[in-house]
Amino acid sequence: MIRSHGPFAAILLMILAASCGGRPSVTVIVAGEIVPTEVVSTAEGTPCSTSHGDGPAPRRDPTIVREPTPLAIRVDAEPGFQIRGRIYEIDTSTPELRLLPASGPLEEFTLTSGVTYQTRSIVVSRSYEVSVDVSRSVLGFRSEVTHAFRVRVQPP
Repeated sequence: MIRSHGPFAAILLMILAASCGGRPSVTVIVAGEIVPTEVVSTAEGTPCSTSHGDGPAPRRDPTIVREPTPLAIRVDAEPGFQIRGRIYEIDTSTPELRLLPASGPLEEFTLTSGVTYQTRSIVVSRSYEVSVDVSRSVLGFRSEVTHAFRVRVQPP
């Protein structure tokens, strides 16, 4: 009696695709302009193990945006990825830009790729750091990359 290996092959193919998908990348658009991002964290996982890597905090100067608030943030990622973001205010009174001491982010958001988020807490004449987590989980395999960028909002 010969059995079909179709279901087994399909499962094997899905596991292989999940484990070889590569790291997710994103394009961030703020007020209609592409903003440069930096990878600040990665995580890769399988049902048996997880590896995590943290990089340095973003080093680029904030991108100047001359737009009225609320600010529109759009994140484009590959289909199937989840997008979560956090917005922090940056202290610009010291030579080294740093996050203001606070209990957490000013606001958090969840998006679908290509959808625009309207900020609630960003105001003119301040600087912010935005971190965007892009992740996917399939059959116990997980891939997540955190991209960050800085923006300074100026009057139009």
